[in-house]
Amino acid sequence: MDHHNHQISRSTPWNYRLTYAIDWSIVLGVPIVLLTVRNLGLLITKVVADRRQRGYHSVVGDEKEAEDNEERHIRPQGVDIPTRARPLTSTSAILSKQWSSYSRIENWAVNKTSATLYLGPYVHLVAGATLLALIYLAVLALLLLIKADLLLNSNRAGYLGLSCIPFLFAFTGKNSIVTYMTGLSHHRINQVHRFLGLCLFILSSVHMGCMFYVWGPWKFLLEQQLSTPRVRYGIATYTTLCLIVLTAAWPVRRWAYEAFVVSHTLFLVFIVLVGIHTPYAMRFTAAGIIAYMINVLTGWCVKTRTAFAQATVFQDRLTRLRMDKPVSHAPGQHIYVCVPSISLIQWHPFTISSVDQNSITVHARAVGGFTKRLCRWPENSQKRVVLAGPYGEGVRVGRESDSHKVIFVAAGSGFAYIVPILMDLLQNRRLQSENCIPIEIVWCVRDPDEVQWFQEELEVALYAAQGYLDSVEKDRDVNTTIIPDGRETQFRLQIHYTSLSFGDQEESIVVPEVSAPVPPPPESSVTSATTAFSTAAKIVPPDAPFASDNRVEWIGSRLEVPRYIKKKIEETPRDRVVEIVGCGPPLMLAELHNAVAMNESLSGCRVKLHTERFYM
Repeated sequence: MDHHNHQISRSTPWNYRLTYAIDWSIVLGVPIVLLTVRNLGLLITKVVADRRQRGYHSVVGDEKEAEDNEERHIRPQGVDIPTRARPLTSTSAILSKQWSSYSRIENWAVNKTSATLYLGPYVHLVAGATLLALIYLAVLALLLLIKADLLLNSNRAGYLGLSCIPFLFAFTGKNSIVTYMTGLSHHRINQVHRFLGLCLFILSSVHMGCMFYVWGPWKFLLEQQLSTPRVRYGIATYTTLCLIVLTAAWPVRRWAYEAFVVSHTLFLVFIVLVGIHTPYAMRFTAAGIIAYMINVLTGWCVKTRTAFAQATVFQDRLTRLRMDKPVSHAPGQHIYVCVPSISLIQWHPFTISSVDQNSITVHARAVGGFTKRLCRWPENSQKRVVLAGPYGEGVRVGRESDSHKVIFVAAGSGFAYIVPILMDLLQNRRLQSENCIPIEIVWCVRDPDEVQWFQEELEVALYAAQGYLDSVEKDRDVNTTIIPDGRETQFRLQIHYTSLSFGDQEESIVVPEVSAPVPPPPESSVTSATTAFSTAAKIVPPDAPFASDNRVEWIGSRLEVPRYIKKKIEETPRDRVVEIVGCGPPLMLAELHNAVAMNESLSGCRVKLHTERFYM
C-alpha cells in the first residue's frame, strides 16, 4: 500500500521509488528485449545461410572448373581440387538446423493463434492478440490492486499510468525505433500504441474517479481540493487526455481524419500539464520525449519524395496512380501518398502494385472521402504528390527448396497486393529452374468487369508463366517467333464473381465442367483446383478477358475459403511447404486464418501464411 496522500506527497522527494510503476515498466520492456534478441537471431541466421550458399556455389564452381581442366589436361599445380560440395562449417550447419526447428514451431504457433472471431466488419478478435491483451490487463489489475485501497489512496493508479508514457511514445509513428529493433511492422506497433493509450486512459480514470468519489459527499472537502493548483492541473491533464482518446476513435479517423491529426498534437499540452501536476512525471515524460525524438530521427532514414502522378479511373470505383519516381521497394510493401491539391495533411497508405524500381504504381478503391476524390482526377492530367516510404515487410515466396505450391487468394482491389509478389516469383524462375513449383490464384470479384482493373498485369503474368521471362515487355503483336527463356510454370487462375455487370446472364456462355481442358500435372498427382470450389457449371460472361485461355476459369459463385484451404493443406506432403498469400476484407481474412489454424499440424505440412487487409 502506498503510504502517502495528496497532503504529504508534496514533501516526498521527486525521486521516490515507485515500486509498482517500475514493475509495470519491466513487464512492458521484457517482450521488447525478447523480440529484439529474436530479430537479431534471424539476421545472424540469414547471414550464415548466405555464407553457406556462397560457399556451396564457390565449391561447386571450383569442382566444375577442375573437371574442365582435367578434361583439357590442365591441372593447376599445388591446388587441391575439391571432389564434393562441403558445408561452410559444422557449427553453422548445426545453428541453421536448430533455428529451422525453432522457426517450424514458431510458424505453427503463429498460425494457430491467428484464429479470428469475426463479429462484424469493424470488430474481429484475433486469438493471439486478444490473449496477450487479456494477460497484460490481468497483470496490470494485479499491480493496481495488490496491497492497495484505491478509495483511500488512488495515487498508485496514477503512477502506473505515468509508467505507460515512455512506451506509448516509443511505439509512436511509422518510423518507430522499436520497429527496427524487433522487426515488427508499424501496423503492429500502432496496435500496441493504441493499447497503451487505452491503459493510460483507464488508469487515469481510476485515479481521478476514486478521488472524486471520496470527495463528492463532502462539499467543503471537494471545494478545498478544487481550489488547489495540483488538482486543477490534474483535471486539465485528464481533460486533454480525454480529447485525445475521443478524437482517436475509429469513426473520427475514418470520417474526420484532419480532426484526428490536429487533436493528436495535444500530446505536447498533456506532457506539460502532467509535469506540473506531479513531480513524479518528470522521469517518465523525459524518457517519452527521448523515445519520440529517436523516432523522429529514425524517420529521416526514410526519404520523403515528390513526384508527378497520372491517374486512370475504372468505373468510378478504382483509381490507378502511376508515378515516375524511382523508389527501391520489395514486393508486399506499401507507401504513403499525399496529394496536396486534395489535402495537405492527409497521408494514406497504398500497396505498391508494381515491381519496376523506376516507378511506383498504386491502386486506390473509392471507399472514403479521399479515395472518392481521387476518382474525380481529370483524365490525361498530372498532379504533384508527396511519397513517404516504403514501409512494411517484403514478401518473397517460392524461394525454399521444399516448397510444394504457392497459392494467392485476393478479393477486389486486394489483388494489388498480389501482383508484385506474383511477378517477383515469376521473375525468380530463372534462378530456380530446378524447382518450378505450381502457382494457383483465386480472385474474388463482385462484377466480372472488375478484372479490367488488373488486366494488363494478368496478361504479363500469364505470358511470363509460359517461360517468356525476359520478353514480357516486348510487343506481342510482332509477327516473330520468340523462344521461351525459362521453364513453363503450372499456372491456374480462378475468378469467382457473384453478379454480371455487362450483358445478360442468358447470353453468357455456359461451359460444362468436363469440357475445360486441364493440363496434366508435371510431377506427383495434383488434384484439380476445381474440386475445391462449387460444383456448379462454369459460366463465362460475355466479352470476358482470358476466356480462351484454358489456364483461366470463370466461376459464378462465392469462394468457399475453409473448404478450399483445407483441400490444399491435405494434398500437400508432410515434408513440404505450401505458401499462401491473401489480401481482402476482414471476413475473408478471418476465414483464411481460421482454415489454416484448424488444418495445420506439427506432424503435417508447413503452412506459411502472408496476409494483408484492406478496407471495403
